[in-house]
Amino acid sequence: MVVAILKRLLFGVLIFNLVGCDSNDGLPQQADPDFIPKNTTVTFNDEQSPVVVLDQAHYNFHTATGRYKPFVQVLKSDGYTLKQGKKAFTSDSLKDVDVLVIANALHKDNSRNWDGPFHSAFTQKEVDTLQLWVKQGGALLLIADHIPFPKAIEPLAQAFGFEFVNGHVQEVTYNTDNQLLKSHEITDGPVASKQISQVRTLGGDAFKAPDKAVSLLQLPQGAWALVPDKPFVINQDTKKQAIGGWSQGAVLELGKGRVAVFAEAAMFTSQVYLPTGKKMGVVSPEAEQNEQFLLNVMHWLSGTR
Repeated sequence: MVVAILKRLLFGVLIFNLVGCDSNDGLPQQADPDFIPKNTTVTFNDEQSPVVVLDQAHYNFHTATGRYKPFVQVLKSDGYTLKQGKKAFTSDSLKDVDVLVIANALHKDNSRNWDGPFHSAFTQKEVDTLQLWVKQGGALLLIADHIPFPKAIEPLAQAFGFEFVNGHVQEVTYNTDNQLLKSHEITDGPVASKQISQVRTLGGDAFKAPDKAVSLLQLPQGAWALVPDKPFVINQDTKKQAIGGWSQGAVLELGKGRVAVFAEAAMFTSQVYLPTGKKMGVVSPEAEQNEQFLLNVMHWLSGTR
């Protein structure tokens, strides 16, 4: 029974979530070198281009030149200015940032050791700085995948009212037919070509969103997560957490700023498993609208929606 559950839960995800920090770490999970964005409409010109900083100062599993290179390509196709964030979060380092993206940050001690204990990727001073920055008008896209990534961002997520499981969640397809994809200006779109009717996640984690947040990707009733002590170490005693009605994607307005939180990272990029050539992410079946969904999220964060 456990073997069958494990196969259902982790098939197609396990090989894409190995220990490492960058695309040059020698792992078979790499950014898709052939990826080309589908987007052909450029929203921003050089004069009005929002500055997006992708955090790389916290031992991130996903980086601009690594596994999130396709993410960067999608945003550049729409006219965003992308920069690599290589400094701790301070009022000075954030002053010219329109949207900050944090994808699968880790504490130094957990960058190549996922056996635990797990530590916060950020100092309390950084958490306080980010919270104030958002309230004053900043925009944050916070992404944390399966265990151990949620523990690394736990103090920051909790500062905004989000509670992660820190486990493994099954792949889910959210659409208007199953009513798991919720109506919001992000999903409704200003024109038909930007309206979202389906989004696919590829495993990851789940969270409870605060009351003031809007859940975009709501897990179905009866859904559950496996919560092992170590990533992918599943046995008869592994804890199961009921997560029906929880979320894998939600947005929150706070003060003058905005926050978007997602519990799955691969849905916003394209990766290839080198031994087989299998590709996964925005190019996966049923994920055909994930790229436009990402752009809609970014438009909302940058205040263009």
